[in-house]
Amino acid sequence: MIALLFLLLSFLFCIEASTSISRKSGYAINNAASGLILQSSLGLLSRALIFMFMPLIGALSDTGSIYSNSYSVTLSFLLLPSMLFLLFIFRVEVEKIFLTLLKRVEVHGSYFKKVKFVNNIPRTDSRLRTAKKFKGLYIVVFLSYIPYYLAWPFIIILLNTYPENRGFILGLSSVFNGVNTLVLTLFVDPKLAKLGMYRNLILSVYNELLLVRLFSSLAAFLLFLAVSIFI
Repeated sequence: MIALLFLLLSFLFCIEASTSISRKSGYAINNAASGLILQSSLGLLSRALIFMFMPLIGALSDTGSIYSNSYSVTLSFLLLPSMLFLLFIFRVEVEKIFLTLLKRVEVHGSYFKKVKFVNNIPRTDSRLRTAKKFKGLYIVVFLSYIPYYLAWPFIIILLNTYPENRGFILGLSSVFNGVNTLVLTLFVDPKLAKLGMYRNLILSVYNELLLVRLFSSLAAFLLFLAVSIFI
């Protein structure tokens, strides 16, 4: 069951990470608003996954059968960076799908009406000098996603260790996720809005942000691995 929990989490985080591709797709067709609309639609899909996840983890916690040992949690945690790695590898294919959807919205105001559209993805320049220029932004994003990715694995451990405090422990997820939300809302999103004035630049930045999230998930896994040794 622990593998199923992490599979749902991995899909959830993968969909959330794909919002960078959706925003990039909007800028690619010179319609940033449509990228934001697609991001909201992806948010609806992620909420559907969390609706499945929460009852499942609650039921497993009630029965005391979340996992058998901490090694199974650590191994299952590998699903998260693995899924994000696959998203990064196939980001061009995902972007083609998103571009088609955004073009449908632009032409028909609907995701479901077909439209003739050639997926010409603009080339992005992700040179090292670009990464250095926005090093501070990438560090902020990197650090803000570490507690976000660590939240549920640690909560799963705590639920198994202290089942009598289920309500309090589940409530901790809001604290972990809230840190990420505050940082993105107050610091990262305003900066990205400003960079949106420069089309080629914002395309590269969103491409690199996806890689930053992958690195953040790997760092979260290593931190969890280090802590799990003492559990």
